[in-house]
Amino acid sequence: MKDEKETQRLTDESIHVMEGFDPSILENVTAPVVSLYIPVHHTERDERRAEWDADMFKDLMKDAERTLAESYDKDAYKGIEKRAKYLLDHADMPLWLHAGEGLGFLMNNDAVYVYNLSFAPDPMVAAGETYFVKPLLRNFQYGTEYYVLELGNDRFSWVKGDRTHATRQQLPKEVHDYFSELFADSDETEADVRKHEEGALDFVSLEGHDSQYHDRKSRNEVKKEDAQQWFRYVNKAVDDYLVRDDTTPIILCCDPEYVNEFRKISTLRHLLPVGIEKDPAGLNGKELLEAALGVMDGIRDANIKQAAEEFAGDAAHNKASDDWDNIGMALAERRVKALFMVKGKVLPGGFDINTGTVTFDPNANPVDDGYIDPAAPDITDAFAKAALAQDAHIYIVEQDQMPTDQPIAALYRYAE
Repeated sequence: MKDEKETQRLTDESIHVMEGFDPSILENVTAPVVSLYIPVHHTERDERRAEWDADMFKDLMKDAERTLAESYDKDAYKGIEKRAKYLLDHADMPLWLHAGEGLGFLMNNDAVYVYNLSFAPDPMVAAGETYFVKPLLRNFQYGTEYYVLELGNDRFSWVKGDRTHATRQQLPKEVHDYFSELFADSDETEADVRKHEEGALDFVSLEGHDSQYHDRKSRNEVKKEDAQQWFRYVNKAVDDYLVRDDTTPIILCCDPEYVNEFRKISTLRHLLPVGIEKDPAGLNGKELLEAALGVMDGIRDANIKQAAEEFAGDAAHNKASDDWDNIGMALAERRVKALFMVKGKVLPGGFDINTGTVTFDPNANPVDDGYIDPAAPDITDAFAKAALAQDAHIYIVEQDQMPTDQPIAALYRYAE
């Protein structure tokens, strides 16, 4: 019994719910592996995983096991089977209960990496030597994660958001210490004595003393000069204590009258040029989320459109292509600046990053007629992994957003 409990504990600890996509888990992968994606049916739930979700997971794992049995001995993937069974047997795990619109599972014999998806993927599974990650790239591509700086003329709050949530964050102790050193009228008498002056702003009303963002109404008596000083302090606090080396985009949310004043003094490298020009005191959580997604989606779509418009001119100068072989060679030479791909599986086959050779699979042999060879590697997925390794932008889009009528296209860093 003790050994069984220890085995269960180790299995549970080998299942990791991921906050973001870390490309390093794709390196030095020991085959075989399984990639599995399912949509989540919230309407059928009763405080636990829906039976539909369990049945779909089980059916896809059967497909994966049939595929693995064609190339491997059963002992070669028993760790995958054990972890899949554990996931099925524990319907009350937080990963099921807190699922978004879908879930993605990257599974090997030693670990399972679980991703909460903000969109409902088509049910699919791939089993073999490499992970299938295109749905993850689509989920974590630009526009999925962001911060919102809610700014008034004498107070601020810090929000972390994604496609489904925008949550105000507890400000760290360093921020409280920073402001208590700056301002008199704080809750620290010693700080007041050291300053020997009245503070321009009221630190007591900051988050942590009253509710976050206090009542979120800026004081009318705060002078313009005081507000400018406040913006400098907020900018420094955010830069030094909240973002540091974090490259997540930041959305400014404030009354229109303060936008230019803050942007003139801001040194935040990842502050987006477009913000939410509304007083945050007038926005509830749902309204803030919608406004933030509007900003992120607008910038993302503009970037996609601009890159697509560059394609025709660049192609004329050998700096862009929608030819599979040309793109494969450019990836091998690490010349790809941006990669466009249609979402979903496109074409079975392989890609050798060392030589740039693209090999098409003439015998799709799909497990299910509704899929394009779900068990075989996909060339565009292999292209995406190679593009990740050279810091290329990856756009996974609908066909009508592609720069040509092909399912893949690339912009190069320089001409051939």
